Amino acid sequence: MKVGILTSVETRHLYFARTLCDHFDVNAVAYEQTGYLPAQLDLLGMTPHEARILTEHFAERVRQEEIYFGGNSYQIEESDACHIRHLQPGQLNSPATVDFLLSAEVDTLLIYGTNLITEPLLSRFAGHMVNMHLGLSPYYRGTATNFYPLLNEEPQYVGATIHLIDAGIDSGPILAHARPEITQDDLPHTIGCKAIQAGIDKLIEVLPQWDQGLRKPVQQWSVPHPRLYLRKDYQPAHTVALYEKISSGLITDYVQRAAEVAGRVRVID
Repeated sequence: MKVGILTSVETRHLYFARTLCDHFDVNAVAYEQTGYLPAQLDLLGMTPHEARILTEHFAERVRQEEIYFGGNSYQIEESDACHIRHLQPGQLNSPATVDFLLSAEVDTLLIYGTNLITEPLLSRFAGHMVNMHLGLSPYYRGTATNFYPLLNEEPQYVGATIHLIDAGIDSGPILAHARPEITQDDLPHTIGCKAIQAGIDKLIEVLPQWDQGLRKPVQQWSVPHPRLYLRKDYQPAHTVALYEKISSGLITDYVQRAAEVAGRVRVID
């Protein structure tokens, strides 16, 4: 298995690529500038208390990612063994990217944090693209899918899904799920970082099994109320509402009943 990595450029993405390079024969890494703007702090009409919550929330994300991932989050340098490409917005799904990967003799792609994979990548590496989706598919798909389970008071759906990529959004056959241990002292970004680490650990565990034919992907199943969130769905008021729920005991209440409610969720392990 000759691995290529497609990821982005935030601390968590750099850590993903660096960690996988420590475990697999990685022939190529492409870092994509996704073109996403940071979540805008639209404070108009908010009280000083609400504005403070929002400002601290995004600052805390940076701080926690540095704590969890900063020690191993530098970009990989070009070498004879590993070729590097920096992709500008719009370049991910291009013939040039396919040519870059093929010239590095890549046969398997590991993906985390990029824009949606489309043609020609989709066809050229069909059945050989493994994505780490932050969220438990098929229950939560799309973006911020470890944020919305908390907002919806469903922490049992926080986690990561290791799945093959198809033409849908986080809808491909599943190799495994991973869920972090949530403790009473956790807050959104510690939970999120734990989910990222759990997902990376699970990917490292299951990828060789899948490559050797010892782990078969499972088609995603129907659920009563599947959730699909896109970037346009986010509103700053969601963050304020989440911290109000945390202040009212969301995390504490979940920890007390985690064994019961988490056990009701079907996961692939």
